[in-house]
Amino acid sequence: MSLLQSIALPAWTEKFKASTSTCHQCNRSLVLPRYSPQKAGIRMHDRWYCSSQCFQEAAEEELASLAFSSPEQVNPVLRMPLELMLMRDGLLSSEQFREIRDEMKETGGELDELLMRQGAVSEKQLTAVRAAQWGCPVFSAPKHGLTAKIHIPSTLVRLYSMIPLHHVGATNMLLVGFVRGVEYGLLYAIEKMTGCKTQPCFVTPSDFENQMQQREQVLKLYEDGTPTEIKFESVQTSSEMARIVSSYGVHMEADEAVIQRVKEYLWSRLKCGTKEVDLLFKAA
Repeated sequence: MSLLQSIALPAWTEKFKASTSTCHQCNRSLVLPRYSPQKAGIRMHDRWYCSSQCFQEAAEEELASLAFSSPEQVNPVLRMPLELMLMRDGLLSSEQFREIRDEMKETGGELDELLMRQGAVSEKQLTAVRAAQWGCPVFSAPKHGLTAKIHIPSTLVRLYSMIPLHHVGATNMLLVGFVRGVEYGLLYAIEKMTGCKTQPCFVTPSDFENQMQQREQVLKLYEDGTPTEIKFESVQTSSEMARIVSSYGVHMEADEAVIQRVKEYLWSRLKCGTKEVDLLFKAA
């Protein structure tokens, strides 16, 4: 070994080392310094694509596969009906239930809404019973609200009456609050999209609405005018979805993309540093 080879180089020389990336679509290789300021391609699900064209082709394949697949299923668990749990806890009599059931047939209302409207139970009591029904804890959100660093699209938050409450960096655990019932398929998608582990809990409807108001004041537009979330209800083909995803990726100079299905939506997240833009497509 020569003297030059035996001398340890200082840490700052690492930035001059080059790394080679090979496009998963066209097999083209590109060599760039590890810390080059130049943007080079985009990654999706641990695969690198050298150009917008290659990325668009890969995104189309991914979207087509997800569009024709069944949403993530979770083995059903038999749970005691809400009305039986309320009667078990002495919060609802059989006579009250018969009256409310008749009203539900006439008006089409939900059991919990009618119970709270009539003052039979409070929302805290109802939330505690729902949490016990699902085997989850109840979380009391502070009035000033919480700011979870992990963002979930407002469309999904509203659709499933759930909200990200708190992220624990040390364990990478995201606490997710639900109002009516736990959507395990959604939790699975959140884990795939964010890389976090999720823990479900329950919050009262009032706490949910308070958190939503706090959240909507913060999540509007980035400084360059780019919205944080864009929803497409009428786009039908995977090729058109891929074209849109690729176009937004080029516009924001995204360096990473993740695509996942959440029941009736195809969810694509584009990332550029700390900036994230969510594109939601209604699956046909």
